[in-house]
Amino acid sequence: MSTDRTAELQTAIDSADHEGFTSLEEAAADELMRLWGDLHEAMCAARNGCWSVGCENTAHRIAVLTRALGKATPWQEVQIELLETGIYQVFHDLAGVPYEEPDMDVIARMRAEREASLAQIRARPRMTVNVYPRMEPDRSINPDWFRRRP
Repeated sequence: MSTDRTAELQTAIDSADHEGFTSLEEAAADELMRLWGDLHEAMCAARNGCWSVGCENTAHRIAVLTRALGKATPWQEVQIELLETGIYQVFHDLAGVPYEEPDMDVIARMRAEREASLAQIRARPRMTVNVYPRMEPDRSINPDWFRRRP
């Protein structure tokens, strides 16, 4: 069965005009940065936050693109969790790709700022609206109707 997705595809193609890459290397570096985000999402979605087939597939794609570019994604463009857990560092060590060692003091400050921001959001009073009126039980129903019949 074929579905006409011409309009959706055209929208996606047109949006590529707004990227502004001037070289294949720039586009590949941007995609590599996005793949690190995909790896983080795959790890969050994995059972117990561990490694999954999705993680492995994404790490494979990162390895291919990293080797093709011949350089690591700057650590400043990688999710904090991948830096804190050492995934970023171990990946490049295993791949044999030189990288700038992440500044763990900067990462700790970034984590503290994120946590403080989340704490402020959580502390805000929540407005609750009851969209469903309270339903009173219908006392006109015969309770014998619900009993099992022999």
